[in-house]
Amino acid sequence: MFDLNFLALTQDKIIIGMLILTRISGLFVTGLFFGHMSIPVTVKAGIILILTMIMTPMFFEDAPHIKFEVFNMFFLVFKEFLVGALLGFASNIVYWATRFGGGITDMDMGYQASLMFDSTAGSPTLVGEFYAMGTLMIFLYLNGHHFLIEALFLSMKAVPITTFAITEATLTLLFQTITAFMILGLKIAAPVMITLFNVNLSLTLLSKVAPQMNIFMLSFQVKIAVGILVLFASVPIIALVSKQALQFMQTEITTFLMTLNPALAN
Repeated sequence: MFDLNFLALTQDKIIIGMLILTRISGLFVTGLFFGHMSIPVTVKAGIILILTMIMTPMFFEDAPHIKFEVFNMFFLVFKEFLVGALLGFASNIVYWATRFGGGITDMDMGYQASLMFDSTAGSPTLVGEFYAMGTLMIFLYLNGHHFLIEALFLSMKAVPITTFAITEATLTLLFQTITAFMILGLKIAAPVMITLFNVNLSLTLLSKVAPQMNIFMLSFQVKIAVGILVLFASVPIIALVSKQALQFMQTEITTFLMTLNPALAN
């Protein structure tokens, strides 16, 4: 028959394991690669359970005693999921930036011309998906999925179960990072945007010189042809920029985790 001390010790371990599982689940909902829709839910659940069983025993001794109360547990579960979700959000910024840059390129080349007539058409961003998949491949090549697992372990050290605060440093770093990667998206789209601007300018001058030509119909073929040529010519540069951005992202995620702990942020 189990005594009260054994039940109390078991209860603490179960609570710690549940909270760690919640934090890992937050990463698997929003994180790059781990949160991708192509990974089956059963596979995600299996990986979450395996990581929980590996990580939980490492924090039994350091974890404080947690009272099993409804409101206390609700806020702790929400806080743990939020930490994992923020970690996953930070890992996705480069992926979203390249997709954003590809979407601008799509609009310039005419692949999303349907959105000019129906903004709810939901036409796919062809170049955006191409850039995003390329970024995901570079992420895996750099072992970014390994880094996210390491970041989970680091988050348990930097942001313990009962410690969490969105400090001024957190918001400042978050806004700076989002701004930097919005600029990254514009830089990725810049080669095609600048080239097509010159193409439009040339076609405008041509329409003045030869008004009998149907410049409107001609512009569709010319812009797509020139855009594809510039697109493939700039792929190596975009791959290099994406690689550097992903490496920078790893440093920023580490700094971001530190800002969530008021003691470390100061």
